[in-house]
Parts: sequence; C-alpha cells; structure tokens
Amino acid sequence: MKKIKIFILATIGLFTFNACETTEMDLIDSPNSLTPDQADIDFFINDIQIGFARTVLNFGALGSQTTRIDYMDGGGGNYNTAYSPVSFNGVWSSSYSQVIKDIRTMNPLAEEIGLTKHIAVGQVIESYLMLTLVDFFGDVPYSEAFDATNLEPNPDSGAAIYAAVLELLDEAIANFEAESPSHAWDPYYSNNYDNWIKVANTLKMKAYIQTRLVDNNAVASFQQIVNSGNYITSNSENFVFNFGTEALEPDSRHPGYAAAYQSTGTAGYPSTWLMDLMKNDKSIPDPRIRYYFYRQRANLPTNANQQFELIRCAVEPIPAHYAAVGAVYCYPGYPNSADAEGYWGRDHGNREGLPPDGRLKTARGLYPVGGRFDDNAFQGINNIEQGARGNGISPILLSSTVDFWRAEAALFGGSGNATTHLVNGVQKSINYVRSFEQRHVNEFDESFIPPASDDATYIAEVTANMNAASGNAGKLDVLAKEFFISLYGNGVDAYNFYRRTGSPRDIQPHLEANAGSFIRSHYYPANSANNNVNISQKQDVTTRVFWDTNPIDGFPQNN
Repeated sequence: MKKIKIFILATIGLFTFNACETTEMDLIDSPNSLTPDQADIDFFINDIQIGFARTVLNFGALGSQTTRIDYMDGGGGNYNTAYSPVSFNGVWSSSYSQVIKDIRTMNPLAEEIGLTKHIAVGQVIESYLMLTLVDFFGDVPYSEAFDATNLEPNPDSGAAIYAAVLELLDEAIANFEAESPSHAWDPYYSNNYDNWIKVANTLKMKAYIQTRLVDNNAVASFQQIVNSGNYITSNSENFVFNFGTEALEPDSRHPGYAAAYQSTGTAGYPSTWLMDLMKNDKSIPDPRIRYYFYRQRANLPTNANQQFELIRCAVEPIPAHYAAVGAVYCYPGYPNSADAEGYWGRDHGNREGLPPDGRLKTARGLYPVGGRFDDNAFQGINNIEQGARGNGISPILLSSTVDFWRAEAALFGGSGNATTHLVNGVQKSINYVRSFEQRHVNEFDESFIPPASDDATYIAEVTANMNAASGNAGKLDVLAKEFFISLYGNGVDAYNFYRRTGSPRDIQPHLEANAGSFIRSHYYPANSANNNVNISQKQDVTTRVFWDTNPIDGFPQNN
C-alpha cells in the first residue's frame, strides 16, 4: 500500500539568482546604495552575506559545468570558446564591486563601535571569494583593488593573494574570539561563532590542499588543522545558505528551482555523465539519485522522428572518440534507450538548440534546489509549487568535502587511511542528502525512498573499488568520482581537484573530437580587461593558476 508523507515547512528568507533580494531585507530596498554615513552595520552585513551566497552559486555553476557535474554548452565547439569574457562580468563585479567593496566600507564603521564579529564574518567571506577568484582567473587585483582613487589596479600574484588570505583568516579567528555584540541576523550559523571559526580553519585547509603541488609543507600545514579538530567535521556544521519558498517578489526560492519548476516545464539539462555514473557505476543506483534528479517521463522517445526532433543523439552514431574510450553517450545505458529509464540530459559540450522538451527531459530534484523527490510519478512539471517549493541550499563548504580532502592528503603524506576518509565523506554526503526529505511539502510516495541497506551496499562497493585501485592514480580516480557526486550544487572544489589531480581519467570527453586543451583558467572578464590597462586578456584558456604545475598538453585526460 502506498505510504504518503506530507511535510509543512516554514519559509526561510533568501535571495534570487539575478537579484539580491530577501524577505529579511524588507527594512531597506538596497543596502548597496547606502553611503557609509547612512548605513546601519547590520544592513551591510546582511547584504554581504546574501550577495556572497549568490556569487558562490554562480562560481559553483561554472565549476560544475567544466567538470561534468552539470551540462556544459559547447559554445563554439571547443574549450576556448565555451565561455566568452563577457560571461564573467557578473561574478567579477559581484565579488569586487559589491560584496568585498561592502566589506571594506563596513569595516571602519564596525571598528569604531567594536563590532569585531561583523568584521570577522566579512573577513571569512572575503577570503573565500579571493581564493576563488585566483582559482578561476589566476593573478587578479587585490592589494590595489579597493582604493577608490585607483581605477586601474595592478594584479597581484595568485601566490601572494593566497598568503594574504591565510593571514586574513587568522585575523578573522582572533576577531571571532574577541568580546563583541552579535549580528542581528546570521543566515549561516545563527550567531554560533565557534562554527564560524571552524569555517575559517576549513578555508585554510582548502588553501593548503590546493597548493600541495607547489608547497612541500602544504600537507603538513593541512595536518596541523586536522590535529586541532577545530574545523567542519559534521553535517550540523555545514557552511550553507538556505533558501525559502516565496515565489512573489521578493522571490526567495533557490534560483535553480525557479528555473526548473515553471508552468511551461523545466529549463536546462542535467549531465548525462553524472546521471550515468550514479545509475550504472555500482550494482545498485546511488542512493542520492532520486534526490538529485526528477524524471518527467519513464522512457525516452522511441519514434525516430521524435528522437530526431527532441534528442537527436539517439539517432546519430556514437562519436569515434567516445567509442574509443568507452564513454557514456547520449543517455545512461546507450545504445538501448529502455535502459535510460527516463534519465534525459546532454553530453559535455553538446551545442544543439532548444527543442520543445520542457516537460520531457529530466529536471533538478529535491537536493539541493528544493524540487521534487523522484517517486516514479513521471509527471510533467506544469506549476511552480512542487516538492520542497524551492527550499533548497547553496552548499559552500560541507563536512563531506573535508573528508574527501583528507583522503587526498592521506595519499600524499597526511594522516589516516585514504579509504576510511573516502567512506566517511560518502556516508556524510548520503546522510545530508537524505535529510532533505523533511523539506518536501507536497505528498510523495515514500516507498521509493532507498532503504538504508542501499547505503551499506553502495559504501561496501566504494570501499572495494578504492582498495582494489592501483597506486595513487587509480585511487584518485575512485576518489574523484565520489567527490564529484557529493559536490552537486557547487563545483568550485571539483574544478580545482580536476586540475590538481587530473582525475577521474575516464571522465566523459567533450562531444567535439578536437575541442582543444582543457580550461586551466578562465578569460578575464570583458569589462575588466577592456577598462584596465594593467590587465592583459589571455590568448586562450591554457594559462595555469600558480598552484597548477601539471602539463598543459594532454592533461587532464579525456578532454
């Protein structure tokens, strides 16, 4: 007998993808427009925290697309043209001209009245953004970037920025420990500053693991924080931003939900590679797959005319370079469309247009965007109030991520057993994803929730795969796949891991056979390169960031 579960949720205030709005911010229309003499410090810190979450979401989407966690449009058919310089104007501007600018404006005001915890939160946020700007673009302005009299700041080296960020995080920890008033509103930790200190230390771990190729002491520095125990270790400490369910202005829903759950169906495409990995890599489907993806139909079109119009790859031969490496093509289970079981996305680099498939293709699910749990209902999306109604999250730093870092570190001199750390990361990820059941507002068939025994089976196979893998290269391949699955919703750390390790080596290639070298760093934003004589636009996307010492040609594999 069908069991039905109904959950009632409270609305949580948050932001939209394109506009910095929140139900908590009704007190003032635009904190960014405040001058220092007008601004309430809490208005500043509220806007900083919201703008930060929005910016991370955008960076995370870029990282996910390049690493096949999400689908990457083919652009001009190669990596050089996958993203134009104009593509980055938004994340650059929101980082520099909004979030960090507001932090720098707020700091002297907060310092005057002893609000050191406000300053500390800003320092943590600034640290994350500056690390990410270096990771995506390389050398970027920092030391001169916030001088209002300097309209053409010089870039600092990535290494210098990393060093400055590590010092800034130490300052943040000291400021958190100082006696001072709390925030009026803290959407991350509800003024639990012990958790904020753990975030600061976890960001230091992130910096150390990313620099292990260029710093012989990086793993030891990483290990010192591990030994302290003062970092993110449990799901209750996850650094995430929660969305709400309000669809009217201001729209508080997860922007991924707002795009995927419309009266006209869903938008965008999921990654064929990720769906196939989660569906077919083990003897059972990944316990998280029904949370990640919602299928609108049980099968793919079988009529040749429909296939040509809607999912053209189904009637076209597999590319030779895909067949040569055994890569998944077109849909999970190719060439038997019945084996796809309705999982419908696109391959990495597919640059076809947009057919009328909004109520047919696979949509984002319950995690992390707050959509529908896949209970085999196979109903087309036709309204905006389904599943958790947008009450999802923007994952920034998760406890599972730390375990995957520890697994990598263990392979290169860190403490513990890499397999144990890997298993811990997988288990924490599964547990966290499962917790989203309680956010589901609409009724769904609970019998399709994977049993706990599936978790044990899945983890046993991960353990066996890791133990059987040959050398560090083989173990990194196993680690990478599990890490990437856990990073659904924010691919920043996947993009870094992929360039740092080259794993997984059997990832799905670009759909074009001659797509060129992989994106080792992105073009500078058009606005910056065109208006700052001290920033020279890159000739292509092969310029490596300072911590990436891997070869340019042929690395990573399968690109």
